[in-house]
Amino acid sequence: MKLSFSHQHRHVSLFFKGLLLTLALPCAAAWAQADGKAPAGRPSSGGFIGVGVGSGPTYPGSDQQRTAAVPIGEYRWANGVYVGGRDGLLGVQMSATQQLQLGLAIGMDTGRKESDSSYLAGMGDIAAKGTLNAYAKLALSEQWGLSSSVQLGAGSAGKGGLLNLGASYSIPVAPSTHLSLNAGATLANADYMQDYFGVNSTQASASGYKSYTPSAGLRDVSVGLGLHHQFDRNWMLIGGLTSTSLSNAAKDSPLVRKSTSQNAFVAVAYSF
Repeated sequence: MKLSFSHQHRHVSLFFKGLLLTLALPCAAAWAQADGKAPAGRPSSGGFIGVGVGSGPTYPGSDQQRTAAVPIGEYRWANGVYVGGRDGLLGVQMSATQQLQLGLAIGMDTGRKESDSSYLAGMGDIAAKGTLNAYAKLALSEQWGLSSSVQLGAGSAGKGGLLNLGASYSIPVAPSTHLSLNAGATLANADYMQDYFGVNSTQASASGYKSYTPSAGLRDVSVGLGLHHQFDRNWMLIGGLTSTSLSNAAKDSPLVRKSTSQNAFVAVAYSF
């Protein structure tokens, strides 16, 4: 069955977040971070495949950019099970009401490698780990949406946790072209902040940085602009640009070289 425009838009945005995080390119999907809209009508099965290019900081707080071409794809079954997506690599989504969606998924924390940047020398690696994700999305209207999600199991010992909050506004600029405005905030627990922005005594000795213990709380805030253009029933062009600013607890880390980063992506996809 064919996907409706609204389904295609949401499925693209959901997939990009999970995919490019998996590839350690957190830049590419911030456009879709606040997609809170619930689909109207009876759900149907469908998916898409394509290829895109994303660019963003090498690691959170880096002043170096990484650009990569990546294949994209997602499939969702009518029963709510899906493969690929912002909310996890494999999960199930349920509609509590026509406006409210709830879901559980297996996600991934991609970790961080010391070899990613010379500024990480002596910090050691943070191994990639599977995570447990839970989320809720609320459609306030055809244009406005709210979202929240929790990720558990991140970081060196798997004790890191994140809470993401977002809002989105969709703007139809032509029958086949939509823009989306997005804003979001991410909060992190102490374990996550220590793993990704802290410097313990062992790391301080190996890296030359001073020891640093960031507090739990706000990690970053972001704003973004997304584009979706439908060429025909199957082919579409999607893109996005996002600016993310680290909070004081994060940007005061000696690892942070740049506290505000810009992320961008563009892709062409075929839906079926």
